[in-house]
Amino acid sequence: MEKSPTILFRHQNGPIAQSNDGKLIVYPGTTLHMECLWMRRFGNPKWNVSHEFRKYPEGWVTDENRDPQLEYRLSIFNAVEEDSGIYSCQTPARHEHAVEVVVKTINCPEIPTRRGLIMSTTDTKLSTKVVFSCANGNSLIGASEIICLPSSNWSAPLPVCESVECGDIPLLTSSNGTVPRVAVLSREVGGRASFSCPSGYGLRGSSESVCLPSGEWAQPFPTCVEVQCDNPGAPQNGYAQGSAPYRAGDVVQFNCNPEYMMQGQPIIACQDNGRWSGGLPKCVQACSYPGTAISGRMSSVKFYYAIGESITFTCDSGLILRGAKMLKCLRNGKWSNAIPTCVNAEATEDTPDRQLTKSGRSSKSN
Repeated sequence: MEKSPTILFRHQNGPIAQSNDGKLIVYPGTTLHMECLWMRRFGNPKWNVSHEFRKYPEGWVTDENRDPQLEYRLSIFNAVEEDSGIYSCQTPARHEHAVEVVVKTINCPEIPTRRGLIMSTTDTKLSTKVVFSCANGNSLIGASEIICLPSSNWSAPLPVCESVECGDIPLLTSSNGTVPRVAVLSREVGGRASFSCPSGYGLRGSSESVCLPSGEWAQPFPTCVEVQCDNPGAPQNGYAQGSAPYRAGDVVQFNCNPEYMMQGQPIIACQDNGRWSGGLPKCVQACSYPGTAISGRMSSVKFYYAIGESITFTCDSGLILRGAKMLKCLRNGKWSNAIPTCVNAEATEDTPDRQLTKSGRSSKSN
């Protein structure tokens, strides 16, 4: 009650700023709201203006999220230079607070283009904030942001971008005496270096490092450790040839017990990444090679035949097949029949127990 009222400022459609000597600088076209804080129950404050350019709307605020019992507003819409003057809020207790408003077109100098320098905006109006960064990860030297002041000057000198490169990578020798190999693709900021290990060793850690804006390579750096693969085991109804420990480059060969056939890779190798080149094969029951009919041919020649698989036999020209023409591999791993034989056609005519007589009646041969 016994103090000068506080005045709040809000603006739309343009910037405002406070000068060093306490004046409120308003950019032309801006809408300015000045709110005098006073308890409404004690009466209405009064706004006084030092000129009569135009009448300004005033009254208790009605905006959402504002306090209509505390904020008494005067508004300047689309400010022009003639709106400049002293605006004073006087309370019913006859205490007042005055603000000098200056409507003025204030712009800062245009920002020249500099190599590698990225600007958030090219606007130069009063209170504009420009944020700077550098292309390609180069280092920014100077202020990262500047503001256009009421004095028509930028708040700080224009920054520059400085090229940054990373140096050599100091790799440490592992406890096993190995050192990772390094291939630097680029030393500029954002550039990469890749790591690898000698045969039989694998990387522990990241396979790449990035050149940081500080000029340092991203750490930690990797080390080389001896590669070992887990014991792959042996297939059921089979066995493996090879002994632990299994190092990179070692191979394991799998075999199946008699009358079993292998499904899968018979040989796998321990790789540099510590994994086997293939999975464990299976040993499934099968029929073994049945043999070939003399002077005959079979449809498929293999060491083992899967359950349910069939083979057929044929004879050379002039010979006749005696026995089953087709053999099938049964579930017990046995063939359904013995292999047939190929015999001379004349031999088959002499061997029957009975022959036909010229009269067509059968008679038993002696």
